[in-house]
Amino acid sequence: MTGSDESPITESRAQVVWTELTGIRESVAFRTSKRCRDFLEYVVEHTLNGPADSLKERSIGVELFQLPPDFDAGQHTIVRVTANEVRKKLAQHYLTGNGQPHPVRIELPPGSYRAEFKWETPAPPEEPPAPAALQEPARRPWRMIAAVAACLLVAGAVSVWRLRPTQNAAPPAGAAPSNHNGSAALPESDGLRMIVGANGSYLDRSGRSWGPDRFFSGGAVMSRPAERISRTLDPDVYRHSRIGDFRYDIPLKPGVYELHLHFAETGLADFISAESSGEGQRVFRVFANGKPLLDAFDVVADAAGPNISDERVFRDITPGEDGLLHLTFGTMRGSPMVSAIELLPVQPGQVRPVRIRAGWTTSWQDSSGRQWQSDSYFIGGNALLRATNPAREGNAPAHDTALYSSERWGHFSYAIPVADGRYRVTLKFCEAHYGRRNSGGGGQGSRLFDVYSNGVALLRNFDIFKEAGGEGRPVDRTFSGVRPNAQGKIILTFVPVKEMACVNGIEVVEESN
Repeated sequence: MTGSDESPITESRAQVVWTELTGIRESVAFRTSKRCRDFLEYVVEHTLNGPADSLKERSIGVELFQLPPDFDAGQHTIVRVTANEVRKKLAQHYLTGNGQPHPVRIELPPGSYRAEFKWETPAPPEEPPAPAALQEPARRPWRMIAAVAACLLVAGAVSVWRLRPTQNAAPPAGAAPSNHNGSAALPESDGLRMIVGANGSYLDRSGRSWGPDRFFSGGAVMSRPAERISRTLDPDVYRHSRIGDFRYDIPLKPGVYELHLHFAETGLADFISAESSGEGQRVFRVFANGKPLLDAFDVVADAAGPNISDERVFRDITPGEDGLLHLTFGTMRGSPMVSAIELLPVQPGQVRPVRIRAGWTTSWQDSSGRQWQSDSYFIGGNALLRATNPAREGNAPAHDTALYSSERWGHFSYAIPVADGRYRVTLKFCEAHYGRRNSGGGGQGSRLFDVYSNGVALLRNFDIFKEAGGEGRPVDRTFSGVRPNAQGKIILTFVPVKEMACVNGIEVVEESN
């Protein structure tokens, strides 16, 4: 056996590695992701036992994920995506280890699929070789794992790029590999995502894979890489825009799609001053197969300022008779622009729900299989991640109480983009600061705040402790018939009355007619 540094590893040390691996597989960081557990076990086994060429992207894709031997690594990126997620989960596991000793730390270095073993204690004494049947713990046949894991194909690649301005239809040059961390990407069937100016793939904080800029004609890519973009944890989605005279002709399979157009106005520095935000300097129209989507659209006015991510959502988008979605951008004043495009398959007449885990930086799946995206669409406030779960009581499944281990607190708002319709908004709370068993002490009346939706009061002088019946008890508040504003957003504003406002989770689901 050899370790990642090619030096021999003894049988006794190998046993310590397998014991450490067992603890990792059962940890909070890994217990909800079978794919990551199996991937880590695979690379540890093959690092210890070889063969060396089994730890390459193609061999892992074929043996573990049951991909065909000639699979296109540019399209099937599950190996890279899973490796990145495993690295993140390993860091999380050792960061939140609650002081537990680790004789060996298992790591997966960036750019490699071979495990590294960092020994933190002296090597165990040498022991006589054990019989072959006892040298390693029993492990599941890899072909069985591969058959199960085959259904977990994901799209995405773990890369961030530097983009330079480019003219006309040529993609930007100068891309650099990325080490951006993210969680599990959504499956290929989840549609198409493109970032303007990108010539590589990008994995966002919620684990969604974005592809390169394609299917366009005309225009130029303009970059503002140094700009700070608000209301997003993924500013790289918005640092570049296609501007000028351009269009997109996107091939789609037959069906119904939800269209998301992403914008951020970073190019009006000459018009922005203490007296002016830059509104009215860039106004344009957007059409889908000749049907108007946006008229007299002003990104600054829509986002309520420059350098703020802005997203508009449209329902029931279908390809034309030629199998293409033709997106055209028409000039009114200044030049049209767009930063990113999403097309997500949906059932006719339906839109996708929005679920946000406040304060959290990666996606998360609850016990019902519903996906909660990372903290998104916020401005103001502070993110807080707790080392322990504050939810001590309640009827929620134990796994779902993890939602309450993070929060956004302070004076803040969310601008959640939705298609036109009526929605049910659920706000999730759990008092984790005030109360006899918490660090803030106090109890009822210690925290009071208001919540508004598009300026209409939803909650007044809301007291989580009082409404839940104590600290550590989850409590929901649900509101029906909520409609987006004229900018296609549900604005949720959290205003402190006494101490700070907070929220743990937000769910927005369209109500049936």
